[in-house]
Amino acid sequence: MKFTTHFEIETIKKPLDHHDRVVLMGSCFSQNICDKLSHYGFKALVNPFGVIFNPYSLMLLMKKSIYGDFSMDDVNGNFSYLAHSDLNAANASEVLIQLQDAGQVLKKHLEKASHVILTLGTAWIYELQKTGQIVANCHQQPQKLFSKRLLSIREMEEALQRIEFLIKKVNPAAQLIYTLSPVRHTKDGMVENARSKARLHEAIQQSCDGRDPYYFPAYEILMDELRDYRFYASDMIHPNATAVDYVWLRFRESVLHQNTVNAIKAIEKHQKLAGHKPKDIEAHALHVEQSRRQLLSKFPYLQL
Repeated sequence: MKFTTHFEIETIKKPLDHHDRVVLMGSCFSQNICDKLSHYGFKALVNPFGVIFNPYSLMLLMKKSIYGDFSMDDVNGNFSYLAHSDLNAANASEVLIQLQDAGQVLKKHLEKASHVILTLGTAWIYELQKTGQIVANCHQQPQKLFSKRLLSIREMEEALQRIEFLIKKVNPAAQLIYTLSPVRHTKDGMVENARSKARLHEAIQQSCDGRDPYYFPAYEILMDELRDYRFYASDMIHPNATAVDYVWLRFRESVLHQNTVNAIKAIEKHQKLAGHKPKDIEAHALHVEQSRRQLLSKFPYLQL
């Protein structure tokens, strides 16, 4: 008797291995995947501008980063509506420096990346009523300053097409991977969240069908294969550690190269040792360092 609906995932044509470099941007689920990649020795950069949920804001940040186009017009006091609240400073000049620095980091990594993973979270956006600007984050400003609406599928398709163009401009060989975040934006409302995810899904599929971008079905794994609240954190919104571990296993099967198997097994053994709580701290630290050196002598390309 089956208690879950398992489905096959198409393997990527350009698999990822430890010699590659990855850039991840988007929803907080991108952080989950990056944490796993980093844990297993991959070279990865995630969200230099903080968590970004909608595709238009992702496109705009990528555009400004590649063209070095950040200016004081992008700053609002001690924050920027273009970025997450993690990017903030004591004054506008420092915020601008942070935007420019993050943009340079993103461009540098995009130029060297073998894979770019974009995780889309919501199609709901907030626009400043005064200017019509789409904001990535409202920064706890008064609600009366914003209008809320759904991006159309066409608007999102155009944003994704622009993202693909920008990536190809600086790195024609980069493999683009889309994921749809399984995190449910319940504050928008359940029906509203479903409409948002449906639009994002269609925009992604229009970008992938018969073309180079690859779709990894993280959303379907949570919604259809696991499909149980025991795989969610206590807020009943975010996937818990068990769910993330399972999604990572499916990611390994479909996206990672077979030549990573032995290294990942060795890393798991090392990380288990490193996570042990010892009675003799100094002896344990020495043991961990010896293990790390042995690991790097066998797999010198790991990022540990």
